[in-house]
Amino acid sequence: MNTVFELNRLPSPVLTRIITYSDPATWWSIENRSVRALINSTSFRCGWVAHLAKRTNIPALVTCIEDIDTHICSVLEPVAHITGSHSWITQNFVRALGTNHPESLNIISLALLRTLLLNGKLDTASMVVQHTNVKLDVLDGQFVRKLVSQFSELWMLQWLATNGLDFSDIYNRGNCFGVSQLIDWVTSDRVELLQFLADRGLQLPVRSLIEYALGYSEPKLVEFLMFHDAENACELSWNDVLMMACTEASTNLDVFACVVRMTEPSIVWTFAALCLASHAMVDSYAYDKFITLRNMPDAAAWIVKSTRGRTPIECLCERLTYENLTYISPFVRDFIELGVSTANMPSIMSALCQ
Repeated sequence: MNTVFELNRLPSPVLTRIITYSDPATWWSIENRSVRALINSTSFRCGWVAHLAKRTNIPALVTCIEDIDTHICSVLEPVAHITGSHSWITQNFVRALGTNHPESLNIISLALLRTLLLNGKLDTASMVVQHTNVKLDVLDGQFVRKLVSQFSELWMLQWLATNGLDFSDIYNRGNCFGVSQLIDWVTSDRVELLQFLADRGLQLPVRSLIEYALGYSEPKLVEFLMFHDAENACELSWNDVLMMACTEASTNLDVFACVVRMTEPSIVWTFAALCLASHAMVDSYAYDKFITLRNMPDAAAWIVKSTRGRTPIECLCERLTYENLTYISPFVRDFIELGVSTANMPSIMSALCQ
């Protein structure tokens, strides 16, 4: 304790240098009020962080995501270990570090950004961008991809846009906002994130996404994708999507009803009804979807139509096996009720439909 008392009498710059170049955590553990006050000061933390940044020997230009992780562990975490959190990274700290140690601020800018954003300190993160030469599209978009993967939230995209990220450029490079990432947003029904990208002129891969949207999202997301497609490539029609919805067992009933409503009475309803019946063995909701289609205005007139000279019942019976017999029979009963001829129907099916 006497040694600490003597050190306290040293000029602050000298004491700061001694503590910085030794082990601040050890000094902190002494629980001396004066020493702790010094370590808690913004000026000390600036000097300490600058010292740690130089000691890591990582070049100012990062070459991979792992470099950023190293900066976080080697430069930011030692301070957080003492303070118990990253609350010490304030706007005053960023401003002071930029004034007194601008090179160090540039070196750890990406580490600061990632730490601040993951802690929700958006204004302070924006200050880092303003006071450094950091580029958000660094590492060919991998830095942004890491951020968005960790926080798939609208506020993250909005912050990136506010701070100058060119979404079209980074999207076209192919390392960020790829199909797999967009599929995650579709399956979690994050239409607001997809809308944000579309509003910035990005042409979404609708054909790839719609397959997942049918089974894992709500009708509004399916409608958004189709509206977006109509404004751009026009790769799909609602009739196309209806046939996809009939063959995809995972299509949920709400989405199926939405898709049906967006189509018009036509021969596609004939094929859709038959398709649902054909897939009944693998789709436990096939009959419910069939009823949804049948209840549409004028649907009955199209459901009963023959295709290539064969009635719907004949088409179904051509695919009849002992395994799918009981799955198909409810559809055959409905076809009979709607007036489809039972000519050439096997006797076993006739018995089931009595």
